Amino acid sequence: MSQYEEMIRKTANPLENRIASVFVHVTNLRESAEWYSRLLGLPIREDRLNGGPVYWFDFQGTHLILDSNSVNRQNPDWNQDMMPRMMFPAMDIDEAYLLIREQGTPLFEPERHGPMAYFNFRDPEGNVQMACWTQNREEDPSLAGLSRSPISPRIGGVFVDVKHMPAAAKWYSGLLGAEYDEAAAEQRIYSVPTASGAALLLDQNRHLNGESFSELFFFETEDFDGALQFVRSYGFELAGEPQIFPDLSEFALLDPDGNRIVIAQMNEGGQ
Repeated sequence: MSQYEEMIRKTANPLENRIASVFVHVTNLRESAEWYSRLLGLPIREDRLNGGPVYWFDFQGTHLILDSNSVNRQNPDWNQDMMPRMMFPAMDIDEAYLLIREQGTPLFEPERHGPMAYFNFRDPEGNVQMACWTQNREEDPSLAGLSRSPISPRIGGVFVDVKHMPAAAKWYSGLLGAEYDEAAAEQRIYSVPTASGAALLLDQNRHLNGESFSELFFFETEDFDGALQFVRSYGFELAGEPQIFPDLSEFALLDPDGNRIVIAQMNEGGQ
């Protein structure tokens, strides 16, 4: 590596500006894998239920990882408040660790397992995320052609609950090398610009409304009424009534562990 390349490597942001995966932490891996597969009209992958701690969906843009934490629970140094919400891909895991050590709180040094390395960290408000480096990444196949559901196998946005919006928006924007919009940070939801995949949505609604629950992410649909009829006819548990706003329509579901998952359609002409 030349001196110039080394300088570029050290000055470039070691984290990619996108969400590689979102985690859902579950107690029964098979039950959850079947629930999400049924919701999205996808076939179950038995080869991913082979005794390992995770089941994953290779969505286009941002993946979904169901994590039973069965391996983590065997570690005496691990506890549940170390579970990450999302994974940011790292171009250099050691540089990413140094960045987080300066700006956040790493929970452990990078762990290396063959062609991958990762560590978890807390943001200034205590939310836990993961930085992960993998070797020889490949483009992810889309599952859209396999789906037999009006709910698309595509994660449109991932939520992070925050209390202090301007500070949180500035921190995540700086972490990912994204432009910070001071005016937009006065709103209840701030979308951190990402290069691809799911939107990173900082959400102050829980704090301002005094709500005890969290919403993890939203699946997209192009047929809101059809999606609502589908989940009702198949017995999925709704969390409250559907909400219709000028710019979007949405409803929330409870998965087998009580995680709130949103189904949303952007409305044309909404402001």
